[in-house]
Amino acid sequence: MSTKRKVLFSTLLIVAIVASMVISLGVLVRPTYEYDTDKETGETVFSGFLGNAGITELTVEYKMVRVKTENGSVWQPDETAYVSSVERYTVQNDEYIEVIRIGPHVKNIDECAFVYCKNLKAIYVDKENPYYTDVDGVLFTKDMKLLVNYPVAHETDGGRTKEYAVPDGVERLARNSFYKCDSLEKVTLPDTLAEIGNMSFFKCTSLKLLDLPESVKTIGSDAFSYCTAMKYSFYIPAGVESIDHHCFYKCDNLEKFFVGCGRDEISLGGQWMPKSENRLKADEAVFNAALSDRDAYNAERLAQEKPEDEKNEEEKKDEPFGMNKTAVIVLVLGIFVPSVALVGIEVVRSLFKDDFMMTKRGRARLKRQQDDKEAIHQAYVNGDHGETGGEEAQNNG
Repeated sequence: MSTKRKVLFSTLLIVAIVASMVISLGVLVRPTYEYDTDKETGETVFSGFLGNAGITELTVEYKMVRVKTENGSVWQPDETAYVSSVERYTVQNDEYIEVIRIGPHVKNIDECAFVYCKNLKAIYVDKENPYYTDVDGVLFTKDMKLLVNYPVAHETDGGRTKEYAVPDGVERLARNSFYKCDSLEKVTLPDTLAEIGNMSFFKCTSLKLLDLPESVKTIGSDAFSYCTAMKYSFYIPAGVESIDHHCFYKCDNLEKFFVGCGRDEISLGGQWMPKSENRLKADEAVFNAALSDRDAYNAERLAQEKPEDEKNEEEKKDEPFGMNKTAVIVLVLGIFVPSVALVGIEVVRSLFKDDFMMTKRGRARLKRQQDDKEAIHQAYVNGDHGETGGEEAQNNG
């Protein structure tokens, strides 16, 4: 490598190391609570939160400030500055928060304010709040027309909720409203629903067949991406006017789509049907279809599919020596193949010990051994037998 290249490589390496240190330091020194001020109203905006294991309940009411006490510096609410808004991604990927409480003065919560707080069980709203409300810990606008956020770890009777019915009157599911709610198996949608927002059911991996009401008009991008538990076919009512891009991306168990309207009556975004490894998985959509077409198709596929018990029995028949195929593959690749390879290498080395298979040190050692043997042989041929050889000759004489 030339000197210029070495200098360039070293410079890039140093820049990368310094950048990573700055980013890491920035994360470490971030305060627990971050706020901005609305330039128009002067009101306090909750803009960032860096949680920790000691905070399992978050109250969004007053601005939190750092106060020095005899026991050290602590966060306390400043009751002269109430929070009016919560910005996008203020609380995201938090591992500790279980409950969020919204105060009476909060009038604007971004649809993506609380994203994937994986232990969040409930969002409660002060009853005096004129803008938002909650129903059993699920966040809605006060008029109950928008479902804002369904907590990922929502509970029913002490366990993760598996079935949920969206209340009547809800017209829209907010962006990311059910994002990564992987415990939900069934969601019932009301006849008042008109819009399903972007990524509404993204990675709801346990969500099975879902019926869309005739009232639905638009379905956002990635709305059902990675809903891998959905099987066989899906029905899209005639009233749906648009489906955005990648709506059913990676729903690899969906084989067919039945659409209630004609092809020219609906706007379809790019790659809206399932795609996996750059290959179309689902058949072409069937337009001008009826709900009964989907039901018939699913019933037929269900009848063709063997019960899980029968599948398990067949798999056991195929398992040699009582082990599953994965274990056998691991055993072969991890133990048998390396052992055979090592033995093979040693055999080849012994056969070609004078050739390329021997190491440089081995060849040098072999050369010394051969030279020593040749020296002994020449000494014997020339009559130089040493002391023992002389005594034997005298005795023989």
